[in-house]
Amino acid sequence: MKFGKRTLVLSLALTMVFASLAGCSGKGEKNTGNNAAKATEKAANDKGGTSGKDITLELLYWGDDAQKKLVEEAAEKYTADTGVKINAQVLPADGTFDTFIQTRLASDQLPDISYMGEGDIQKYNEMGILEDISDLLADGSIPEKLAAITIHSPQQKVIGVGLSNQLELLYYSKAKFDAAGIAYPPSKVEDAWDWDTFVSNAKKLTTDTKGKTAADEGFNASLTENYGIGFTAGREFHHFWAANANGGGIVSPDGKEFLWDSPKSVEGIQKLADLINKDKVASPFNYSWTTGAGSVIDALSGGYAMAVSGSWDLANIKGNDDIGVGVLPKMEQAVTMNAGAPLVVYNTSKHIEEAKKFYAYMVNPENALDLLKSGAWLPNQADWYTDPALIEKWTADLPASAKETILSYSTTKDSIAQWPAYYVPAYLKMNTEYEKSIDKALTGQKSVKDIYDEIMPTIKKLWESGKVS
Repeated sequence: MKFGKRTLVLSLALTMVFASLAGCSGKGEKNTGNNAAKATEKAANDKGGTSGKDITLELLYWGDDAQKKLVEEAAEKYTADTGVKINAQVLPADGTFDTFIQTRLASDQLPDISYMGEGDIQKYNEMGILEDISDLLADGSIPEKLAAITIHSPQQKVIGVGLSNQLELLYYSKAKFDAAGIAYPPSKVEDAWDWDTFVSNAKKLTTDTKGKTAADEGFNASLTENYGIGFTAGREFHHFWAANANGGGIVSPDGKEFLWDSPKSVEGIQKLADLINKDKVASPFNYSWTTGAGSVIDALSGGYAMAVSGSWDLANIKGNDDIGVGVLPKMEQAVTMNAGAPLVVYNTSKHIEEAKKFYAYMVNPENALDLLKSGAWLPNQADWYTDPALIEKWTADLPASAKETILSYSTTKDSIAQWPAYYVPAYLKMNTEYEKSIDKALTGQKSVKDIYDEIMPTIKKLWESGKVS
C-alpha cells in the first residue's frame, strides 16, 4: 500500500484546508438554523419502528483509493454482522468537503455520520446539528479514548472523537548525524533535548558550501547548503507547539484561560523564529503549506538533517533505514501537538440509535488495522498504548525509534497538547487574524512581541465571544 504525503487522509494539511473554507458565507449558511430545526423535527418524527434489515445509514467521508477500499470493507462487514445497510459516499480529499456539507445542510439532506475537519466541528455544533455521544463513552460502547482526540462542546458534551491520534514528531537522517558525530535525538519524553542542546546540535548540522558549520567561525549563512532543521509546513501547528513547549499555550485545555498573549507564549514563538533569523539553522518559510521543507523523505534526502512533521509521514518512510524518529526538543517542558479529523453523528438522523452504534464500530481501532500498521494513522484508544498485545498489532512494522517515541508521548501525562481547533469556538477567526501578520516575525522584520501587541487585542476579543460566528 502506497501513501503519498498529499493523499494521506486526515493529515494535518488536508484538515487545515477544510478549516480555511469554514469562513465562507452564502444562502446556505444563512438558513442553517432553520434547516437544522426542520431536519431535527423531521428526524424525530421518523425514528423508531424499523428493523435492522430495513435501515440504511449514510456515511460521508473523504479519502484516496486506499482509504475508500478500507472504509467499504468495514461497511460491508458491518452490514453482514448487523443487517444495517451502509451507504458509504466518498469525496475527494481536495478541500471541498465542508462546502459539500453546507450544501447538504441547506437542502435538509445531511448524512447520518461523516468525517469532519478539526476546525469545523465547533461550527457545526454551534448550529445545533451534532449529536451528543457522551452516553457511548459512559456505557462502554466506546472504550476510553485518548483525551487528546476526545472533543467536547463548550458545555462539555462529547461531540466527536478523532479517528486517528496524529502527533507532531522529529524525524532525522542517521547518516547526517553519524557524519557530524552527534548522538541521535532521544525517543523518550523524559530524555528530550533542552533547547540549548537542540540549537547547538542544529548548528553543527548546518553547513555552507565551503564546509563550515553554523557553529564555526567564518560560516556564511547566505551560502547554506544543508540546514540542521526544517519544517514540512509553515502553519500554526508548529507555532502552537513552541508556545506550549515554553510553558505557555493558546487557550487552556478547559477553554477558560487565554494564553496566546502570555510572555511565555511570545517567547516560545520567538525561539522558533530565531531558528531562522538568529541561529541560521532553519530555512526561511512563510505562513503556508507550500513553503516548508517538503515531505520528510524529500527533506532528509536533501538539504536537511532533521525535519518536524506529522506522524502520518511514518507511512512514507517505511523501508528507509536512514530515517529515525525522536521526541521534539523542550523549552520549559517536553510536549507535542496532536491532530486527527473527528467522526460525528448528526442529530438529524432518522435512525439515531443505529447511527450511534455504527459510530462506535467505526471508531474502533480494530477496524482500521491496515491504516494503523502503515503508520498513516495512530490508535485513538488509550489501551492500545498500554496493552502489550494491542501494541504489537500496530507497531510491528514501525521503526523502533518511532514506536518508542509514540508510546512515550501517549503514556506520559501532559505531553500531548490538544490542538485548540478542537475546542475553541472562535478558533478559525482567531487564526485568520494571526496569519495576517505572523510572517513579519518569521522573516525577522518585527519581533513576535511587536506583532502580538498589534494583533492580540482583536484575537482575544474573538475568543471572549465564545462563538464561531
